[in-house]
Amino acid sequence: MGTFFLFQIQDPLSQVEAERMVDSAMEILDWADQTFSLYKPDSEVSKLNRGDLAWEDASVEQIEVRKLCEAWRSKTSGFFDARSGTGYDPSGVVKVWAAARAASFLEANGIRSFTLNAGGDVYLSTELKRGMLTRVGLSAPKSIRSADAGANFVLELAGTGYCSVATSGSAERGEHIWATSDVERFRQVSVIGADYLAADVWATALIAGGSKALENFRAQCQEENLVAVVTAADGSLITTSGFVDLLATI
Repeated sequence: MGTFFLFQIQDPLSQVEAERMVDSAMEILDWADQTFSLYKPDSEVSKLNRGDLAWEDASVEQIEVRKLCEAWRSKTSGFFDARSGTGYDPSGVVKVWAAARAASFLEANGIRSFTLNAGGDVYLSTELKRGMLTRVGLSAPKSIRSADAGANFVLELAGTGYCSVATSGSAERGEHIWATSDVERFRQVSVIGADYLAADVWATALIAGGSKALENFRAQCQEENLVAVVTAADGSLITTSGFVDLLATI
């Protein structure tokens, strides 16, 4: 998927057992890459976009992801959009959708205290005990290769009901998100939520839709149990209700 996946396990497992379980979880991620990659000519998505495969013959998982894309397009008023036809691109859903499946595999097999970092989007398992793994740093809107790169904030999520943090912006990958041109753009967005996919999709939608998408987010965030911090184009910060309560204390 062109990114990294990092598992950190707090459960009392042997190194051999931990590696075995993580290898199995990685097989789920590898399958998703082989199925949904836009860069692999033999992937199912590539075949669908070329017309070599009809949608009525697509896999159950492919249909599930397309329905998720359509549902999120509606929920975000079109600011999150996988497009359609030969330009169909479900990448904005697939990474975290697959990561959530990998996390569910670990939990179903008795591993309950771990974190998963999917290219900077973090998931904390529900039974993770308070400690360094329950603290999540939000990177400054600069490339990690910069000499002055670092964390803007550190969140403490233990006991908050939040288990997911997703960040989107241009610092690492440049302008890689389709965006509307008639809105105030943001440099970086982090969304904290109880649902991994919801946090990731909204982070993408807020970068794509800027200030207009933020209005939409504010109308839904309390009901959806989501919090956001936004770095605006001028470097100023915008936060939604509840963000300050998540800041870690030394």
